[in-house]
Amino acid sequence: MSSNTVTAATSQTNNNNHNKKQKLSSTLDPLLYADDLVWVDKLLPFVGFGQYAFVGAVNKRFNKLYKDYCAEELKQNPRKVKNNHRRPAEITDTLCSEVFCNVPRAEYWYQDNSRNKKPRRDHVCTAIAKTGNLDVMKWAQQKEFPWNEGTCAAAAAEDGHLELLQWLRENGCPWDEETCHLAARNGHLGVLQWAHDNGCPWNANTCRYAASNGHLEVLKWARANECPWNEETCHHAAQHGHWEVLKWAHANECHWNEQTCAYAAEGGHLEIFKWLHENGCPWNLWTCVSAAQHGHLEVLKWARANGCPWNERTCWTAARHGQLAVLKWARANECPWDANTCRIAAQRGKLEILKFAHENGCPWDARTCATAAEHGHLEVLKWARKKGCPWDERTCSYAALSGALEILEWARENHCPWNSQTCRAAAQGGHLNVLKWCREKGCPWDTDTCYFAAANGHIEVLKWARGNGCPWHAETCQAATGGGHLNVIKWARANDCPWDEGTCVWAAGNGHLEVLKWVCANGCPFGYRTHEAAQRRPAVIQWLRSQQP
Repeated sequence: MSSNTVTAATSQTNNNNHNKKQKLSSTLDPLLYADDLVWVDKLLPFVGFGQYAFVGAVNKRFNKLYKDYCAEELKQNPRKVKNNHRRPAEITDTLCSEVFCNVPRAEYWYQDNSRNKKPRRDHVCTAIAKTGNLDVMKWAQQKEFPWNEGTCAAAAAEDGHLELLQWLRENGCPWDEETCHLAARNGHLGVLQWAHDNGCPWNANTCRYAASNGHLEVLKWARANECPWNEETCHHAAQHGHWEVLKWAHANECHWNEQTCAYAAEGGHLEIFKWLHENGCPWNLWTCVSAAQHGHLEVLKWARANGCPWNERTCWTAARHGQLAVLKWARANECPWDANTCRIAAQRGKLEILKFAHENGCPWDARTCATAAEHGHLEVLKWARKKGCPWDERTCSYAALSGALEILEWARENHCPWNSQTCRAAAQGGHLNVLKWCREKGCPWDTDTCYFAAANGHIEVLKWARGNGCPWHAETCQAATGGGHLNVIKWARANDCPWDEGTCVWAAGNGHLEVLKWVCANGCPFGYRTHEAAQRRPAVIQWLRSQQP
């Protein structure tokens, strides 16, 4: 064959491949190939930060697109959270519908993932079930993707994919109560009827979900077919404002209790709340608490005008959730409060609420400063101290526990007392820089420092502490094994930390079999106490018995 012929053949092959790719691309054209502006304006805001592996690692284009988007957002709002590990439901559903909308796209996804690594297999069928695409589900079965009870539940739940659900069951896909629950939640009566007629189990949650979303016809059918219910049905109807559902449930002798009023108050449904009380539904302290938590002042006013009880917890809850108007009204109407109101306001960084509480005679104690320090609220701490709020060693130890070195430094500059608990807390939190600073400033320590470093697996903290003369004892080994930290116990023993049977007892009691095997193999004594500690750990008990002569 001549060189010209070879060249022509090669060129023809390349053209064919190019045409195939173009044809494939036009056939697929999934969400990944949407215009950049679509991603920037519509999709990336749903994705948020902390999702580089999900978006940025797709290809070079998305790498740049995602980095540029995040950089611009951070310029506009530097305090924006960077670690949003939960993928929003909107973007998850969008990707499922685009990737698994037909077999060619699913195959493309599969091949693309297989080139670099084995694709995750455990949730594929459930994702496909959400789309309702039977052809793609058949493709997944051919690829031997596993399915489970969640697959049937997803098929029933999202859009009522009855045909897909029927096929899944015909082909041996398992199901459980969740299929009925989610069919009821989404109002898919036909799916629920078929599932029940074909032996799908259900329980009281089926009625609860139907009531929660206001699906009265679903609830009526479920009850006509002897689906169980309980007070949760009334609770969730009241919470979500489904008055007709609640009326029907009560007329048909569905049980309710004090929590029903609390749920109505939580949802702010005043007319439903009034109806409940007028029809004999009981209430208790939690009614006022729930109204205060969500800022439903009119509900709270009506409840109090009609004799609903309250206590200090109403003020605590208003403070916790920043409901200043509720707190002011509650105090104007003689709701009791105590030092917990100030403590919780400081804990949550609610300075305006703390100011109001203190200026209006609410008591406080050293816990106010301690919790402000623990949660990093330096301005709150400074204001509290300026107004004479007491503090004690807990302010320093709580700051150390959370790694708030700036707060710890300020506290010490302003003569806040500390003790060995500060070093212990720094070790417990794994904050080596805080521990070093504490020791440089003369903070005392004791065996608790090594103990809590070991218990929480902070081996670098433990190494530094021992290298700088911190004492330890056999309880350090116990703490390491109790936490299942094999690397810590190995290092501790290599550096002559003492141990006793308590080391085995803690490993056995917490079910850390590999740790127990290692300590026993390395001469740690064990006996009756170890066996006793392992009584609720079948695998550990079995192994211990195998070691008996």
